[in-house]
Amino acid sequence: MHPSKLMWSLMALAPCLASAQSSVSVYGVVDMAISSYHGTGSGSKQMLTSSGNQASRIGFKGQEILGDGLSAGFELEAGLNTDSGTGQPTSADNQKNTDSGGGLTFNRKAYVYLQNNDWGQLRLGRDYTPAFWNLFAYDPFRVGVGISSQVVYGTTATGFRASNSIGYFSPGCYSFQCKGAFFQGMVAFGENGGNAPSRHDGDLHAFRLGYGGENFDVAIASATTKSAAYGDYIQRNIGASYLWQGHRLMGLLGQNRTSNLVNFKDGGSANRINFWQLGAWISTGPGKGYFPVSYMQLRRNDVQGASSARKLAVGYVHPLSKRTVLYGTYAHISNKGALRFPVSSGSAQGPEPVAGGNASGVDLGIRHIF
Repeated sequence: MHPSKLMWSLMALAPCLASAQSSVSVYGVVDMAISSYHGTGSGSKQMLTSSGNQASRIGFKGQEILGDGLSAGFELEAGLNTDSGTGQPTSADNQKNTDSGGGLTFNRKAYVYLQNNDWGQLRLGRDYTPAFWNLFAYDPFRVGVGISSQVVYGTTATGFRASNSIGYFSPGCYSFQCKGAFFQGMVAFGENGGNAPSRHDGDLHAFRLGYGGENFDVAIASATTKSAAYGDYIQRNIGASYLWQGHRLMGLLGQNRTSNLVNFKDGGSANRINFWQLGAWISTGPGKGYFPVSYMQLRRNDVQGASSARKLAVGYVHPLSKRTVLYGTYAHISNKGALRFPVSSGSAQGPEPVAGGNASGVDLGIRHIF
C-alpha cells in the first residue's frame, strides 16, 4: 500500500480505536409514592412524593482507559423531584443549601477522577462525604418516610455531600461496600476570601476506614466542617452489617456535635446529638421481595433539659422485574422534650408535631431504574 494511503487509513481508524477505549452511559431512577403524613397538633397531609424507595435522579458517567492500569473518568448526577419535574438545590460553598433556581443541578455528584489499579482513585469536584457513607450503608431505608437522617444538624450543607472537594479512595473501593481493608479520605473548601473569622467556613476534612469480609463489613468515619458561628461541626459514626441466610442485619452508632451551642427553632439549645440504630433487610427468598425494618433512638443535650426521639419503620419491597419494584413503608416517631421531628426528613416533609409530640406516615409507591 502506498504510504499516503496507509496514513489516511490509520487516521480514519483512529476515532474507532479511541472509542473502543472509552465509554459514556446515561442512568437514572424514577421513584414516585402516594404519601400520607401526620403530626400531633398539626393535622395530616396527603401528597405525591418523590424518592420513597430510592432517590430519583438522572446521571451521566464515562471512563477512558489510558493504559498501564491508568484510567480517567467523570460522573454527573442530578437529583429530581419527579412529582413536580424540578431539580434539587446544591451548595457552592458548603455553607448553605440554596444554590438552585428549581432547574436541573448536578447536586448529587459532579466530579472527574484519575484511577490506577495500584494506588487507587483521586476525585475532584462535588461528592458524598466519607461520614455520609455509613449513614447510607447501614440504614435499611436510606430515603423516604423510613429514613433516620434527622440526626444530621448544624451545617447540614455538608451532612451528605461537599463541594470543591478532593477525595481519595483506596484500590478497588470506589463506593460504600468494599472487600478487604479500605480507606476513603476527603478535604473540601468553602472558598471564602479575606481575613474575617469566617474565612474558613465550609472547609471540611473527613475519612472512612473499614474492612469487608465474605459475609460482613464494618466501617468507622469522621467529618469536620469549619463554622465561625457554630465552631467545628463534627460527625462521627461507626456501622456494621452481617449477611445471614440471605438476610442483612445492620447496626449504626454515632454522634453529631458542634463546639458552640445551636439555637433550634423548636426552642432547644444544644451542641450534641447521640444516636444508635438497628435494622435489617429480611429476605423472602432468592429473587423475591424483602422487608426493611429499623429502630432508632437519639438524644440531644438541650440546656433546658435533654430531648430525645425514637423512630420505628417497617416496609415491604416487591420486585416486578430487575428494574421495577412496588413498595410500602410505615414509620412512627415519638419525640420527647423540645424535639418536634416530622416523620419524614426528606424534600417532602410531613407536618411538624408540637414539641414532644408524635408523627407517623406511610409511603406506597413504584420505583423504576434505567
